[in-house]
Amino acid sequence: MHQKSGEKVANGIRGSEKAFWSIITAVFFGNFLAVMNTSTVNIAVPAIMGEFSTELPTAQWTVTGFMLAAGAAAPSAGWFGTRFGYKRLYIAALSGFFLFSVICVLSSSIEMLIISRMIQGIFSGIMMPVTMTLIYQTIDKSRQAYGISLWSLSSALAPAVGPVLAGFLIDIFDWRALFYFNLPVTAGAIAAAVKFLPDTDKGGKTPFDFWGVVFSFGGSILLLTAFAEAGTWGWTDVKTLSLIGAGTFLLFLFIKRELMIEFPLLNFSVFQHRRFAYGIILNAVLSIALYAGAFLVPIFLQTSLKLGALQTGLIMMPGAFVMAFFTPITGRLYNRTGPLPLIMAGLIVMSIGTFMMGELTIKTTAIYVIVWTSIRYLGIALCNMPIINVGMSAVPLDVAGYAAALNNWTRQCIASLSIALFSGLLAYRAKIHLTTGINSESASAIAAGDVFLISLIPLVIAVPLTLLLKEKRQSAEKIVLAGQKVKD
Repeated sequence: MHQKSGEKVANGIRGSEKAFWSIITAVFFGNFLAVMNTSTVNIAVPAIMGEFSTELPTAQWTVTGFMLAAGAAAPSAGWFGTRFGYKRLYIAALSGFFLFSVICVLSSSIEMLIISRMIQGIFSGIMMPVTMTLIYQTIDKSRQAYGISLWSLSSALAPAVGPVLAGFLIDIFDWRALFYFNLPVTAGAIAAAVKFLPDTDKGGKTPFDFWGVVFSFGGSILLLTAFAEAGTWGWTDVKTLSLIGAGTFLLFLFIKRELMIEFPLLNFSVFQHRRFAYGIILNAVLSIALYAGAFLVPIFLQTSLKLGALQTGLIMMPGAFVMAFFTPITGRLYNRTGPLPLIMAGLIVMSIGTFMMGELTIKTTAIYVIVWTSIRYLGIALCNMPIINVGMSAVPLDVAGYAAALNNWTRQCIASLSIALFSGLLAYRAKIHLTTGINSESASAIAAGDVFLISLIPLVIAVPLTLLLKEKRQSAEKIVLAGQKVKD
């Protein structure tokens, strides 16, 4: 029912180049905002501390709270999109994001700002999977790979532009300028969504899985909080272990419930599609590699090389722009080569760049960092979109929203876990190097290189996993050939 009507929705736009770019424009800026707001407020934390006379652990919750809420909200996007239609849900999420950007500007206390950021994070967590789903629901299958590459481009540009823009706005104005910037961009995204997105199907009045929301939201929040704070509390601290245990238990109850009820909040049946399951695993590996660089490089530049926030942003820009430049090219190549060569090449290129970043010392130059982070981002550009598309294209249209929600939920959880693990490993390795008699800057630099080498392990393991996609691809080709013979 959904798939047929979904195809009906898309029929009016297929073959239209103008419609394709209109839809991409509508979803591009929503995803850009969601990703950019994850990282830009990092730059504003010192200014927020000064404004509200608060300590770093409290002010940091303007960033951590946003990420936790975004990750916890992602599983519900599939149900809400299926129930009310993905276009309506997207416009509602953008409107909520706009409203709470205004409230962030008006915040008179750190508590008000943190709560506003967390609610803003909920809308952001919904926007990311919804924009992905809209591409699969409203764009012809032959253009979906290119569409997803452009969607990925918005994710690539956000970390490239975000830190530099944030540093500039804060230097010229103050931290509130970051949220003022959201307003015209969000308003434009709402207008584009209303005008350009075709109407998407609304499902029947399926019952809302209240306990599913409680279990998934509660479990996600507890686990993500444990991951985020483990570097501060310690992995063996009773608070960390208690939150991990409670969060795991709630997510176990959530999965068990979703497999049993007729109308689940999150449809785990998408894992029956093997290519989607493999895609989720590779997506997790890619997230580890991505956040290794996003976390370790700024710390190395600011702690060991003593560079400022704006200089750090400028050094990280070339790599992010390399990713932004090659991502659409990957989308063009995908239909010619298929996913396997691109994913394999991307993992190998990333592995080389990550290995070279393992050589960091206090004498490492900014040029060295620019070159090898750019190589890493080239690898990400080659395999990011193919990994997403190889999984998403394997699931039926009527459950694409659930698959997108799972994709983004996984990435958010892996991001928080990776940052927590890398933070703990960085501190541990730095302490070891300090015992050799070197100063703290040198110890921190070498420790960052050590953690890069540790992050290389999942990349190497993922290379043979990619071959599983080849087997499935060959099977699909045989089925197509068999069908052609029958027709002949």
